[in-house]
Amino acid sequence: RAVQEELFEGAISVHYDDRTQFTPGWKFNEWEMKGVPLRIEIGPREVRDNRVVAVRRDTGLKISLEATNLVRDVRNILDSVQKTLFSRAKMFLEEHTVRVDDYSSLKRVLDERGGFIKACWCSSQECEDKIKVETGATIRVIPFNQEPVWSGCIYCGKTADKVVYFARAY
Repeated sequence: RAVQEELFEGAISVHYDDRTQFTPGWKFNEWEMKGVPLRIEIGPREVRDNRVVAVRRDTGLKISLEATNLVRDVRNILDSVQKTLFSRAKMFLEEHTVRVDDYSSLKRVLDERGGFIKACWCSSQECEDKIKVETGATIRVIPFNQEPVWSGCIYCGKTADKVVYFARAY
């Protein structure tokens, strides 16, 4: 509990799982499924050596940390996890995004490949609704930092004012 308090005082969100009805493996899996980025393990050896074991969810890497610099080290690990996950997500988005210029291409890509479709859009709710009804795809992202539009609206052909990402739910 001292480790929990130290991390909490260091503005790090912590949950101490002291449930005894579950095995450690079951609890590890549960927290991993919930998306917890870092697990801290403390057993008799760690208590004796004044250390903790930190396990990164993104890589599974186990890191032995001294208890004396715990807040600093945990922050550094969490920053590293964030950068790694962001980089992976960005790469996934780039690899699974297709830019299209016309509605027939949008439908073809949805049917043959799926993923994200980058297209120009006129900001009309009517166009968005028709695309959803006809294809099952909806706008998933309207980037804050808009790149220049390169064509008319993907659906109606009128002047587009936004670049958006379409996808189907799965």
